[in-house]
Amino acid sequence: MQPIGKFNSLQVKQIELTREYLEIFFQLKTETLKDVSNDIIPKHARRIGPDQNEQFLAGFILDSVLKKEKPQKGIGLMALTEVDLYPKPEWSFVFGLASYRDRIAVSSIYRLHDERLQNKDFNLCLERLLKICSHEIGHMFGLHHCIDANCAMNGTNSLSETDEHTLRLCSNCQRKLNSGLKYDNVKRLKELEKYFKDNKLTSGFELMEKDLKNIQ
Repeated sequence: MQPIGKFNSLQVKQIELTREYLEIFFQLKTETLKDVSNDIIPKHARRIGPDQNEQFLAGFILDSVLKKEKPQKGIGLMALTEVDLYPKPEWSFVFGLASYRDRIAVSSIYRLHDERLQNKDFNLCLERLLKICSHEIGHMFGLHHCIDANCAMNGTNSLSETDEHTLRLCSNCQRKLNSGLKYDNVKRLKELEKYFKDNKLTSGFELMEKDLKNIQ
């Protein structure tokens, strides 16, 4: 993961929790790289959006930042910004964007909480961030938008849709991911169950309990 911008202490905590989650979710060693400044994004890849907030062009981050920075030994690289993103001029915003071919992605924390992240909405924002990041990285590994079930790979265009979607992969998408990454899914589910319990994410914990009962 490559943080871009200046994050407050609660956001830094969420980034670390997201790193831990992604390592379990994909069963791959996951590291957080040193933060880089927003200055890496030039004027031509910025705009003032419809909500009068600054936005970065997501495609520029993929093509002109991440392709250069992707570690030689890494499987994939995802940037995480504190500034809002847009994919092209006619779109108002996007939560994230990924490249299947290059295994790079970018997600933004900007819209996942109110004006300023506070302790009272920490878990809600964290759950949203886990959904968005696992979704975009899922694209890196060849998963397309899921239309068969409530799934982490469902497309989303609003926070209300994000909140309705589950943290888990449906059985079809999980099998597709497992066919490529070859992990032990019982081990993965047990680790996810513990993660959700430790971080008081009740809905995720209940889903993992249910999944484990169904496959054991």
